[in-house]
Amino acid sequence: MDERGRVVYYANDETDEEGEFEMSVERSINGKELKAGDCSARLVSSPEPSCNILSDFAGGRSGVKLSRPSHVYRDQIKYTLGLFYFTSPICDENDTTELPSQRGNY
Repeated sequence: MDERGRVVYYANDETDEEGEFEMSVERSINGKELKAGDCSARLVSSPEPSCNILSDFAGGRSGVKLSRPSHVYRDQIKYTLGLFYFTSPICDENDTTELPSQRGNY
């Protein structure tokens, strides 16, 4: 995102068999320096039809801002995020909040 909250760079990558992904990003795009604190990672899609509902566990659906690098070496900076999960339609939570007009009507 730039200083006005507009997306200036978007990329995606598939995870490996361990659920990890690695993505290379240039330090500047169109002459503007990218700031890691303005970047975030989130779930996009699942190739598995029986487990393709985005969950917000660890911020997977809403996105997680990059904060501290986990590895810095020469021109390579890595960030490690928590685990993101998809869920199945059976396990997807519904909003069970009662409306005032529904109380006592069982």
